[in-house]
Amino acid sequence: MKKYLPNFFLNVLRKLRARYKKWSIIHRLNLRIRNLENEKKIIYALTPTPQLANVGDQAQVVAIELWLNKHFPDRAVLEVDKDETIYGQRLLKELIKPDDLIFLHSGGNLGDRGIWSETGRRLMIQNFPQNRIISLPQTIFFSDTDEGQKQKALSQKIYASHPNLTIIGRDKESGLLAERLFPTAQVLVVPDFVLSLKLEDLGMCNIAAKRGKILACLRVDDESVLTAEDRNNIAKSLGEKTTLIDTTLSEPINAENRIAVIRQFVGAVLEHEAVVTDRFHGLIFSVIAKRPAVVLQTVDHKLTSAMDWFGTTSFVIFSPSPSPDQIDQKLQQALSDKLMECPDFRAEYFDKLPDKLGLS
Repeated sequence: MKKYLPNFFLNVLRKLRARYKKWSIIHRLNLRIRNLENEKKIIYALTPTPQLANVGDQAQVVAIELWLNKHFPDRAVLEVDKDETIYGQRLLKELIKPDDLIFLHSGGNLGDRGIWSETGRRLMIQNFPQNRIISLPQTIFFSDTDEGQKQKALSQKIYASHPNLTIIGRDKESGLLAERLFPTAQVLVVPDFVLSLKLEDLGMCNIAAKRGKILACLRVDDESVLTAEDRNNIAKSLGEKTTLIDTTLSEPINAENRIAVIRQFVGAVLEHEAVVTDRFHGLIFSVIAKRPAVVLQTVDHKLTSAMDWFGTTSFVIFSPSPSPDQIDQKLQQALSDKLMECPDFRAEYFDKLPDKLGLS
């Protein structure tokens, strides 16, 4: 009997911690919505929590909130993170009026890999049929497994129930998937929102790179095709001035320090002469900083499809192989571009998006 007591108390402690976490999340949201009930507003939901310390995800929040404030100045914007979205549905139902707009955060989690985010997305779509809902640019991917197909069918059923839903693919392949999977929704294809940012939005300017310094921004998770040994070999092959990093940090990124963390990361990109990356936002930060980039593939179409946006950007090169020789060849090709020209993504895509949504 005694040997079971520690497990019993551990289970009780876990339940108490979970209840306290849920209560604190709801309480935090309640404090922030008190004065918004009668406001004309935008609910910007499913943003990353501080514990999801990915610089790219947090940069999307900065870019999207700048865009919302620019194009919808008559509406208050309430940011609701993933935990608040899931645990705070009762509060949101009391707050949200039929003429409020709902925007869902962008990223690469529309599918069974990002099931926590997809759960929150489904809740918003299911519980607010009277509202216009726009799911901002997503890489869409459901794995070809029993569980992946089960989750796909569930999302299809819930999405089809909403009469005024827009799904935005972050690449052409995701757009085609959205058209096939969600035929009752409006489907658009728009690049990742971080491409709408300019250095001046972050209070930064371009600086001279340190010659020979290469930034190897390589992911360490289940979306990588690289082993730890592969990453180290790539970094070693690029030379002793190479910095090996990831866009996911060890410390939380709070709303208060979000801009500072992004500036620090972009500053690191600016210091280097070029970037080698399998991170979506490693690629995008290199474009913002006008640094040559070699892009490596991941386990899905996230980056191979993303390259469609950079067909005229000759300082961004895709390497079909992660071999050091192939990377070096592509790196020299990228470094040979002296013009460093790329589209004005803000003007070409993001400033035109309200018209496409019928919200201008």
